Amino acid sequence: MAKIFLTGITGLVGSSFVTGLLKQRDDVEIVALTRAGAARTAAERVEDVIREQCALEECPELADKFLKSIEVIEGDVTDLVPEKFAALPELTGVDTVFHCAADVNLGKDPAGKTYRINYHGTENVIAVAKLLKVKALHYVCTAYIAGRLKGRAIEDRPINSGFHNPYEQSKYEAEMLVRKAGIPFSIYRPSIIIGRRKDGKIRRALAFYRILEFMAKLKKHTCSKTNQDPTGWVALNLHFSAANSNHIYFVPIDYIQESIVRLFHSPVCGKAFHITGDSPVSTLQILEAMCRVLKLRNVSVGADNHDPTRDEKLLTRFLGDLLPYFSTDIIFDQRNVREVAGDEILDWPIGLEGLVTMMRTYYRDFFPNVEWLQQLVVE
Repeated sequence: MAKIFLTGITGLVGSSFVTGLLKQRDDVEIVALTRAGAARTAAERVEDVIREQCALEECPELADKFLKSIEVIEGDVTDLVPEKFAALPELTGVDTVFHCAADVNLGKDPAGKTYRINYHGTENVIAVAKLLKVKALHYVCTAYIAGRLKGRAIEDRPINSGFHNPYEQSKYEAEMLVRKAGIPFSIYRPSIIIGRRKDGKIRRALAFYRILEFMAKLKKHTCSKTNQDPTGWVALNLHFSAANSNHIYFVPIDYIQESIVRLFHSPVCGKAFHITGDSPVSTLQILEAMCRVLKLRNVSVGADNHDPTRDEKLLTRFLGDLLPYFSTDIIFDQRNVREVAGDEILDWPIGLEGLVTMMRTYYRDFFPNVEWLQQLVVE
């Protein structure tokens, strides 16, 4: 029987890893550290998330079975006292740590919350792992510890090339803690998470999806001002100030699940794995798909920018933290993934049609009561 101490079970990666692992194995116990919510206990939050994840994966009948394998400890990675925490009876017999909890704020961090969760939280988890004398430490990082790097990012040679935000820096420094901890480790570095490959479905829409939400609201606002039908084609005259790139690594959540579960079963030998796939899309493909789905004209992207309009200033204000990820020149090396998991796991190009499917599914699932959007996505 394997016993895993796990953080971050309520997140996209954590929940999908747990359900993916428990589908394959009946000999696993999971002890999950989870914060309580405003109106729910930690255990209630975990139950809700596991049921949602199972429903998404079309196996709702497995939720009760999975929940019997999960024990919840209420708490936070930032305020646990390692010596007291490691002595809890719930952690007796833990032989593996899977650390996934993180703050994914891509903006500024004036209060230090992002750094506190991502760096000091990892410090605490490593201290607990050492006290428990675990055999393996699995850490979910991010591909974007590569920061401002231009060119190829090698899995086992992370380089401090400067960072776009405190999130990237805190995750980079946390990975350095894992590498220096003296515990056998595996590090997983996902890129930009999107919905699953076959239909674009996802449990929570984060990061990139903010752009889709903004563009839909902007179209509706424009139509209201100009008395146009939002179900028709509309010219926005909008420019995204970001250099074009052919290396936007969208990664479907089911690929993250499949690859991390497969890699988790392989021997832990101090390797990092880019969970990015090897079929990036381009900035122009993303723009074309978005304009097709929302029926938009006169939307452009490029590093050159004229005197920004009011809408363009609004775009920069609300989405400026995301724009660097759509002009990156990073190419993520896949050598370790290929060596351990095989070439076939990378054979899933998204392409233009995959982007269109993902976007239509997002609008259909997350805006069910917005009639004009629902009319667009059925086409």
